Amino acid sequence: MKISIIIPTRERADYLSYSLQTALEIEDDNVEIIVSDNFSTDHTRDVIEKFSDKRLKYINTGKRVSMRENFNSATLKSTGDYIIFFGDDDGILPKQFKYLRRILEKHKPDGVSWVKSTYLWPNDEYGAKTGGRIRFYGPRSYGVPYEYNPQKKHIDNLMQCRLKSLRPATPNIYHGCVSRVFLEKNASEKDVLFDSTIPDVNFEYRTIMLGGKFIHSDHAFSINGDSAVSNGRAHGGYDLNDPRTKPAQKFHQENENDPYLNVFGNQRFTPLLLMATLETLRERMPDFKHQPNMVEWYSYVYNLSKQQTPKETFQIIVKSLKEYAARTGTLDDFNVAECRPYKKTKKTWGDIKARLKLNLSTFSLSAEKDGENTILSAVRLYDEILGDGYEHVLNNPKTYKTEWRKAKARYKKAL
Repeated sequence: MKISIIIPTRERADYLSYSLQTALEIEDDNVEIIVSDNFSTDHTRDVIEKFSDKRLKYINTGKRVSMRENFNSATLKSTGDYIIFFGDDDGILPKQFKYLRRILEKHKPDGVSWVKSTYLWPNDEYGAKTGGRIRFYGPRSYGVPYEYNPQKKHIDNLMQCRLKSLRPATPNIYHGCVSRVFLEKNASEKDVLFDSTIPDVNFEYRTIMLGGKFIHSDHAFSINGDSAVSNGRAHGGYDLNDPRTKPAQKFHQENENDPYLNVFGNQRFTPLLLMATLETLRERMPDFKHQPNMVEWYSYVYNLSKQQTPKETFQIIVKSLKEYAARTGTLDDFNVAECRPYKKTKKTWGDIKARLKLNLSTFSLSAEKDGENTILSAVRLYDEILGDGYEHVLNNPKTYKTEWRKAKARYKKAL
């Protein structure tokens, strides 16, 4: 069974160098590691050429394309039975990879999802001056894998716009693993595996709508890196003169010529893109019978955009929503949502107790190792703390608390 690890990149050579090395440290010959370069103008090619590994493949798009097209074309050029994506400032845990392979070979699922840890790159220009730490999430770090059908588990949450309830067990190709057979079988058309602006959300929602056999584990197999050049961080700002928004501006520009835009067109506001993803999929999946609660979805986008965006941006979003509502006969739903005051979800005492219990069972430590604090040092330290405990859990699920105690002992030794 071959596994393809794909790292899409664009103008992030200095981050990519560390990110790529996390994958190259995997001790597994039946892996291909693909860097899909979205026509970078920096020294990305030089970074690739400094590594000598027969598993490493370099692809250049030849022109600047959308994220969707980069994901799509890289997947088509890969050859693995299973496919994993992670970003050029993220990292995979090489010493935990063999346990992911074991799950895949035993269960042969449509995909595997997991809880990723997060690493905030320290001292980034325009970024945080703090960070450089990794967090471990208590005994659940050795959570026993379990099977789930995403449609049965999440279809109502998706239709009712309860997006926080989709986590943690939800299919994902980004910091997740997916079968090639499943991807191709459920493609909207031949060679179009992702057909809207945000490819990972497109896959997630499509899979929830269709269902499948998936495995989830709370055990981390990768670390999400949050840096000054991360798309997620850049999409949080709307001042075009702020250099921190440049990645989001490039993302927006690259979408201009993509024939598979969302039904709302080339928008930037993330909540609108989430709604657009759902509505795009519904438009392209005529056999799908479930109806979303449009009042909830309109309210979600309307109220968040009113709170988070400048007036001019908010007016553009409202115009898009109204036009879509008029076209789809849901204007009454929009009018109800527009008049409804936004109510934040109140935390119950049970939620607070659960959060306190989780906080008491977690710990964090600096990712600095051998004088370096990067995603590579974070990955190496995380692997060191997790050790080989997950092998024992896969052999005997009852040992997960014992393995967590051993991890805490290694953590104290690392302090």
